[in-house]
Amino acid sequence: MDDLSLLRLFVQVTDQGSFSSVARSLHTTPSAVSRQISRLEEHLGTRLLQRTTRQQVLTEAGEVYLHHARQIIEDMDTARRAVSELSNTPSGVLRVTMEADLAQTLLTPILPEFLSAYPNLRLQLHTSAAMEDLVGRGIDVAIRVGHLETSSLMAKRLAMSRSVLVASPEYLEQHGMPQHPEDLMHLSCLSFKVESDQTTWRFKSADKVLKVPVSGRVQVGSLAFLKETAKAGFGIAMLPIWILREDLSAGKLLPVLAGFPLEPPATPISAVYPSGRNLAHKVRVFIDFLTEKLENNTDAP
Repeated sequence: MDDLSLLRLFVQVTDQGSFSSVARSLHTTPSAVSRQISRLEEHLGTRLLQRTTRQQVLTEAGEVYLHHARQIIEDMDTARRAVSELSNTPSGVLRVTMEADLAQTLLTPILPEFLSAYPNLRLQLHTSAAMEDLVGRGIDVAIRVGHLETSSLMAKRLAMSRSVLVASPEYLEQHGMPQHPEDLMHLSCLSFKVESDQTTWRFKSADKVLKVPVSGRVQVGSLAFLKETAKAGFGIAMLPIWILREDLSAGKLLPVLAGFPLEPPATPISAVYPSGRNLAHKVRVFIDFLTEKLENNTDAP
């Protein structure tokens, strides 16, 4: 194992906290990982990790070495990308994570064009809504819907996603079309959130915001399932327009309370990626492609 590989291994051990975890990700044994770290320590003439039965703790020397190791790895990766980008041909594996509903509805139709434009790229898509440890899992970019919390990650807004209230014609025929947001308190409102028994929907009315507590028989963490539940006549759902186009056009779902815009009127769709001095070429072209394709494809009915 060369010196740079040893550096990467040492950083990986400190990030994941155990030889066993690193061994699993590298398809090797904990003892093999331990031997390589010992080799590095012998080369440096000092102990970097204090071993315990459950984890490895950095020594003072280890803390100092880790700081410089990260810098060296970043500099080497930057140099490699700079040379690679001279050919203007992104290559390798692009690891992306995004919600399954978003991937199926927005990414699937445009993915063939992207892969055709960049034949040397391979895509690994992880369908998840959780803001995972992108660095620890080796994820290049996460696509997320909603307002992001402050973190050390970088983010670029790709598009805005506008939502509307919808219900099936059968449900509205049976229960009547609500005329005011407060009418929703007496109707079944299907929720995308599953962690609470009641949800508050907000509407813009004149110069004020109406906060309406709603509840219903179904709570589900899947937009596609929520849409099908609304089509089946279980109640009124708040859904993004990009997942509704076909059903709105076909009349399988009808807009509800169109005269009362939701507040906020739209939520961002963002690309989130680890911070660094240079963005990998493969990530940059992917983000630029999504920005171009999604900007006018998420808001209009």
